[in-house]
Parts: sequence; structure tokens; C-alpha cells
Amino acid sequence: MNKHNILITGGSGFIGTQVLYELVEHGHHVTIVDREIKQEDVPAIIFEEDYYDFFKTNRYRYDTVIHLAAEHLVEQSVSEPEKYYTNNVIKMKGMLDCMLDTGIKNIIFSSSGNIYGKQGQYGSLSEDKLYYDPENPYASTKVAGELLIKDYSKAYGLKYVIFRYFNAAGADPACRFGYVQRPATHVIPILCNKILKGEKFPIFGTDYDTVDGTCIRDYVHVADLAAAHTKSLNLFNTNKANQTFNIGGGSLGVSVQELVQYAGKIVGKEPKVQESSRRPGDPAILVADIRKAEELMGWKPKYNIRDAILHAWNWEKKFETGH
Repeated sequence: MNKHNILITGGSGFIGTQVLYELVEHGHHVTIVDREIKQEDVPAIIFEEDYYDFFKTNRYRYDTVIHLAAEHLVEQSVSEPEKYYTNNVIKMKGMLDCMLDTGIKNIIFSSSGNIYGKQGQYGSLSEDKLYYDPENPYASTKVAGELLIKDYSKAYGLKYVIFRYFNAAGADPACRFGYVQRPATHVIPILCNKILKGEKFPIFGTDYDTVDGTCIRDYVHVADLAAAHTKSLNLFNTNKANQTFNIGGGSLGVSVQELVQYAGKIVGKEPKVQESSRRPGDPAILVADIRKAEELMGWKPKYNIRDAILHAWNWEKKFETGH
């Protein structure tokens, strides 16, 4: 495999750290930029600043950008759409312009399964589904990002791989690193933390049109998600880029109620729960059809939801207690 010189925006986050180690383990040279560096001792060149400011003032040579940096809280995007359009669209457009100016032709973009909107209630989602009324500004900014990249590709020769992530979960299987954001915003770290502290886990909405009334989501282990990035580099090497892929767990989805039950069995302690009203912008069902990624990249998940919960639990105990 060709070795790449890669810049990861948002490279110090939950997903970014896992992607970084995955790439380095495959021999690639990696630089990360993040406005908050959460772990200094990593095998990469580090810049602590806003990703757009970095592109405006630096002219380093990379062949590929993995663009993970984004505002990503669905509920917050409903109340603060300006923040999301500024960071996820306007700054991204500026970044693409800088990439063209410095000759960077390859981009891997982290989009979201949220772009499918309400279509999830009709079954698993394939990449040929059209954008359909995204239910929150976060999702809308990801649609805008995809369209920006595709238009720049047609006009300026930019090569791209777009990953529509579903719910990233778990932690490094070897427990070297994991989810560190506090307060946590991803559901599995929240659940594990609540169990660890004996606190109530909030279930937002029990009246959805699902089997048990709670939201159904597709969870993909963060290590599997990271592996997809390594696989995708071969598409650039072989002139087969300009593709969009769902990156999910390969299951029929897991409801929030099922997630709580699985966690109780894995941890050996029944979680306390508190039922709350729905959050604005949450679709009832989002589950990915991932066959295209397997067919074109040879990628498929190695881990399941139980693995993801176990690895997240192991990391949460280590992070909170120090051992």
C-alpha cells in the first residue's frame, strides 16, 4: 500500500484518536489539528488551533485531509444553528479553498447517518437514498458539506470519500484510549458513566413508533470505523475514489431500551433509568445498509454492540478511577 501524508482535523477527539493510531499502525505519516488537544503523547505532529485558522496560516504539504472537525450536538444545533453553519459549512468551504491552493487533492469527509432524515423508519438506509428533509441543523450542515465536496470535485478535480457515520461507540479494544469528553454527549459513555456512579440514565422519548417506544440506532465500534479510513485510502491509490459509504454496525439496530438491558448484563449491575420527553431533532430509527462498503472497500465490522459496551465500560472505569 502507498504511504500517505495525512492531516486529520479534529484529530484529538474520540474518533480522531482511534483513526490516528489505525493510520500510524499501517505506516502512514499523520498530523493532527484540534482546537483542544486532549492527549499529548500520540504518534503524530500536533497543532492546537481551529482547523480553518490552521489552513489560513500554514502551508504544509499533505496529500490527504481527513475532515472530522465539526460541531455535532443535535439538540444544540436546533437552538444554535448559526454556530453549526459557521463551523461545519462556512469554515469548511474556506478549508477546501486552501486545500486547492496548496495542491491537496484528497479528502475523506465524516458525514452522518442523520442526513437521511425520516427515511429510517422505512428500513435500513442505502447510499442511493436522496437527502430528505434532515430533521435538525446538524444534519443539514452535513448535507451541505457533502454537496460542497461533490461540487468542488466536479469543478476542480478534488477526490473524495464520504463516510456517513452512524453512532460511533466503544473504545480502543486494548483500553489505551477512549471517550474523554466531559460532560459526555455519546449515549454509551453516558450510560456507562451513570452506572459507574449509581446515577439515573435518561431515556429521551418512550413514545416513538418502534417496538418498545424508544429510538433505534445503528452502533459501529470506533475501531471498525477507524479501519474504514485505512481501507478507503486504496480508493485514492487506484483511482476509484469519489464514493459515498454508510459506516454502521451491520445489524438491524438497537433500541435505547435494549442498550440499557445489554449494559446491565455486561456490567453485572442493572442501570437506573429516568424516562424523559423527546429531544428536538431526534429521528425514531436510523440503521445503515453497509453492503457497498464491503463490496468496494472490503470493509466490514469486526465488533458488535456487546463488544462496544464492554470496551466502553473498561475505558470508563479506567478514565474515571485512574486504573
